Amino acid sequence: MLARPAGLVPVETMTVAMQPGYSVLRQFTGQIEAAMQVSAGFELSGRLTHVLADEGETVAPGQPLARLDTSALTPEDAALRADRAAAAADAELARLTLSRNDALTERGFRSVAAQDEARLTLARAEARIAAIEAQIASVAVRLDKSVLTAPFAARIGARLVEPGQTISAGQPVMMLLDTAPPRLRVGLPPDLAATLSPGDRVRVAVDGTELPATVRHLRPDLDADTRSRAVVLTVDAPALPGQTARLILSQQIDEPGFWAPLSALREGVRGSWSVMALEPTPDGDRTVPVAVEVIHTDGARVFLRGVLPEGGRILGRAPDRVAPGQTVLAVGG
Repeated sequence: MLARPAGLVPVETMTVAMQPGYSVLRQFTGQIEAAMQVSAGFELSGRLTHVLADEGETVAPGQPLARLDTSALTPEDAALRADRAAAAADAELARLTLSRNDALTERGFRSVAAQDEARLTLARAEARIAAIEAQIASVAVRLDKSVLTAPFAARIGARLVEPGQTISAGQPVMMLLDTAPPRLRVGLPPDLAATLSPGDRVRVAVDGTELPATVRHLRPDLDADTRSRAVVLTVDAPALPGQTARLILSQQIDEPGFWAPLSALREGVRGSWSVMALEPTPDGDRTVPVAVEVIHTDGARVFLRGVLPEGGRILGRAPDRVAPGQTVLAVGG
């Protein structure tokens, strides 16, 4: 074992490894939203008689959610059907009259004018039947629209009305949230958004838990206020609409330099920084300050740019312990 030269201060060193760039983790905040969110309401006005689903329940497509009072439509439908029966009887009578007139006209006992009148009477009766059937169909449509059904598989959010209320057409009755995996909408700088494509796998953090997500689509325009581009992601794990989430992206920065521990930096005047490089001499390693520029830091490390050769050595810790030009004993590196 070689004896340590007397009087030399031992210092911890590291070897410079130049790199073409570095990567940084960037986080962008957005809000979890349902794949679809609909304010469900009736197309008709009326008195609400039944609410058939409550908050938090899961409903299937087509499942009834609420009903309106249809008591006024039942007698209207009955009256129209009676009118149709009467019109059908009138049409049958007109049809028989026309048939008899045709036979009498051929034998010369009825005039052509009487035959025309019988034909027009039949046409009017058939037109009346068509009009009544259209009214009956209209009542059927109103009866159908008096039942609010789920347009897709959903969970019931807020219930906004109660039975007995008179509601207007289009008034929201309840909120429907799609049961499909939720989505996250985030605004990104255009250059960073351009690095993503539909189908890319990324990570999001919800309440401190990282979840997998998939890029669904990118908006083709920029937000006029923030000048950001919206990216919509499908979150492949349970998350609640309304939760705040963060998209975590690794961005590669093409900037040559090298990593060093934060403890390798030596502060100079006017905010300048330097590291203490080592220059071999016959008596030991001599310290030489080299100016550097701090490009990036991740807390414990800094990415530096400076005039240092590949494989050069610098002090990795406590450069303030030694003076420029001092001969030291290198340990490590």
